Amino acid sequence: MTEERKIITIRGISTPVYERALKLARELGITIGELVNEALRRYIMTLEAIHKAIESQIEALSRSGDVIVISGVDSIVVSKKDLELAPKKVVFKDLRELVFADDVTEDVFRDKVYEIVKVDKVVVPKTLSVLLVASKCRLVHRIVPKES
Repeated sequence: MTEERKIITIRGISTPVYERALKLARELGITIGELVNEALRRYIMTLEAIHKAIESQIEALSRSGDVIVISGVDSIVVSKKDLELAPKKVVFKDLRELVFADDVTEDVFRDKVYEIVKVDKVVVPKTLSVLLVASKCRLVHRIVPKES
């Protein structure tokens, strides 16, 4: 069974990356299309495996009652009091935007936030270290310091 193939133009490819890929394809004796197909196939498989592993881990933690999972909302603002009142550590998952209020301290964040997963944008107040927040993030697109 042969896969369907067609000519596709991809804009925005980095010239140095393309040149390295072209050189590698020549060294391997394959076309650039074959190399790109294989690279994309492997990249997609890796991302799918990562997503599956993260989902399994969160599901297991949730079932065991070790964490509370917050998901299914577009945007949420979380205060220090919200975190302190949470009976367990919190996983924030599948959100467009997660905003931590200005009153959230590093101690409360460290104690109450287990993980931030698959969030487009995390807004961090000046009271929190961006690196501390990043250490709890997986598959987060942007971490943005809050402007005063």
